[in-house]
Amino acid sequence: MYRSVKAFFIGECISGLKSIHDQSRLTLLFNLAFAVTLMGFVATIVSIIIQTYPVFVPSLGNLIFGLTTLFIIKFTGRFDVAAKFYFIVLFFLIYGNLNFNDGTMHVGAPFWIMLLNILVMYIIGVKWGIIFLIFSLAGYLYYLQFVFPRHMEIVDNLSTETYISAYYEAAFALLLLGFIIFTILRGSKSSDQLLKAKNDELKEQNKMALLREEEKTTMLKEIHHRVKNNLQVITSLLRLQMYETESEDEAEKFKDSINRVMTMSLIHEKMYQSEELSRINLKDYFIGLSKDLLDSYQTDVVVDLNFDLNVNRVGLKSIVPLALIFNELFSNSLKHAFENVDKPEINIVLEHLSDGQYKFTYEDNGVWKTRQGNKSFGIELISSLTSQLEGEMYFESTPKTKYSFTFSHLDR
Repeated sequence: MYRSVKAFFIGECISGLKSIHDQSRLTLLFNLAFAVTLMGFVATIVSIIIQTYPVFVPSLGNLIFGLTTLFIIKFTGRFDVAAKFYFIVLFFLIYGNLNFNDGTMHVGAPFWIMLLNILVMYIIGVKWGIIFLIFSLAGYLYYLQFVFPRHMEIVDNLSTETYISAYYEAAFALLLLGFIIFTILRGSKSSDQLLKAKNDELKEQNKMALLREEEKTTMLKEIHHRVKNNLQVITSLLRLQMYETESEDEAEKFKDSINRVMTMSLIHEKMYQSEELSRINLKDYFIGLSKDLLDSYQTDVVVDLNFDLNVNRVGLKSIVPLALIFNELFSNSLKHAFENVDKPEINIVLEHLSDGQYKFTYEDNGVWKTRQGNKSFGIELISSLTSQLEGEMYFESTPKTKYSFTFSHLDR
C-alpha cells in the first residue's frame, strides 16, 4: 500500500529530481504528510469515540491539510510549494490551538513547535527556517506572557478525557519526532548507498577509459613506428635508385629527396618515442635532424648550431612543414655556404610575437655559391610550405644569409 500511494503522489516528481538531497527532502515531506494524514485520520476517529472534541479540530485539520499537501505535490510537481503551504498552515494550527483553545492541555505544544522548525529548516531551507524560528519564538513568548496564566487557572477543572488527550498528544508528537529522525537517517543512508554505487560506477568507467586510452596510445605508437619503417623502406629504394644513376645532378636530386623523406621519418620516430603523441619537442628534433643531414652529406664541416626557441613543442600539423623548411635551408647551407668558412655557424630562432603570430628565423654565416633569388625546386618547396602555415617569407643576403618567416599560427 505504502509504495502504491508513494508512486501515485510523488512518482513523477521524484523521477525529475537530479539532486540526491532534493530526492531525500521530497521523500521526507511525503512520509511526513502521509504519516500525519494517517495519524490524523486515526486521531479523528478516536476523538469521536472517546468524545475528546478539543482534539477533534486539530486532528481533522491535519488530515485535511496532509491530503492537500500530497495533491499539491502530485499536480504541481514542486515539493517546495507543497512544503511552504503545509508548514504555514500547520504554524497557524499550532498557534491557533495554543492561544484560543482553552479546553485542552498544551504540554505537547513545544514538541510541535520544535518539529515544525526542524522540518522547515531541512525541507524548505535555512532562510525559511530562520523566518519560522523567529515567528515561532515570538508566538510562544506571547503565549507564555498572556495566555499561559489563564490556562493555569482552569487546569484543575479539566476533565479526565482532556488529560488522556494530552498523553495522546505528547506520545503522538514523540512518535512523529522519532519517525522524522528515522526518515532522515534512512534517506541519508540511501544517499550514501547511491553515492557509493555512483562512485563505483565512475571508477569502473575511469578504469575502462584508461584501458581504452592505453590501447589508443599503443596503437598510435605502433602506427608511428610502421610509418617510420615504411618511410625508411622508401629511403632505401631511393638510395638504390640513386646508385644506378651516372649523373651527379640526378644523384644530388635523389639525395635531396631522400633527406626530405628522412625528415618526415624522423618526425614519426620522435613521436612514438615520446610520451606525448600529439606534439614533438622542437629543439630535440632539430638537433637530431641536423646530425642526420650532416651524416647524409658526408661532410667534415663542423657547424656551430645555436637554437633560440621560445616555443618548445609543436603539433603534428605544423611540425611537418616546419621541419621540411628547416631541412631545405640546412641542406642548402651544407651544400653551398661553408666551403671557404673557417667557423661555420647557423642560428635558428622561433618566437611567439605579441600580435599572436610566430616568427621563424634561419641565418648562417656562409658564402653562397649560387644566387638565392633563383627559383629552384627547394625555394619553390619552401614557399609552398610557408603558405601551408599561412605565413610569409623574407630573404636577406647581407651581412649574413638570412631567411625570415612569419606564420599566422602554429599547432601547439
